Amino acid sequence: MAKKKTTMAKKPPKSTTTSPPLLRRILTLDDTISRYIHTITSPHAPKSLLRFLEHLADFRLFFPVTLSLFFATPSHSPLRSHLFLPLLLCSFLDLIFTGFLKFLIRRSRPSYAIHGDYNAVVPVDKFSFPSGHSSRVCFIASIFLFSKARIVEAVADRIHPRLDLLVHNWIGGDEVLAVNLLVAAVWFWALTTVISRVVLGRHYVLDVSFGACLGFLEALFTLHFLNFSVLI
Repeated sequence: MAKKKTTMAKKPPKSTTTSPPLLRRILTLDDTISRYIHTITSPHAPKSLLRFLEHLADFRLFFPVTLSLFFATPSHSPLRSHLFLPLLLCSFLDLIFTGFLKFLIRRSRPSYAIHGDYNAVVPVDKFSFPSGHSSRVCFIASIFLFSKARIVEAVADRIHPRLDLLVHNWIGGDEVLAVNLLVAAVWFWALTTVISRVVLGRHYVLDVSFGACLGFLEALFTLHFLNFSVLI
């Protein structure tokens, strides 16, 4: 009986069982690639620019600015209903999805970077997967892309005289070109922000990749919920 008890005591508890081998390999590869990118880029990347991108995509800045623009825009403007409203609704959807996934998966942030200067929005922000900044900037860029026709309509309308003046002074009155440049700039900002999360050491490559895809799908879902066409 004593021998049997000793044998039973040596059994590891269920809570210490390891992850599946395939998942372990994926996470190890993700860590290796992410660490390599951070190591070779961090000494050369301007930290002030990376932090600026981080603050620019922060929910605490994005949401109040978007809300202010929503109320400042005339109610009959396409910008209010087809751009700012989807951005506001999608921001709440993004908080729910990313918060739930962070709480469920609880992946630790990379250990090789300093995180003391990062102020979390909510407690689950201490977890790494998925990247909330990546999902946010990608749903913003996606909504701009899918709302491009409505933005052109708003720019060409005289209810926005400042936009009309800006387009005529800088783009020669070509509204379509102006909006195409705007959408391209927003996407450039979004992709740069996604990459900066790995360079800064806030996230792994898998975190930002999933976050970017999540943001794209959130934009599609929000526009579908509002019954808006996403034809480009």
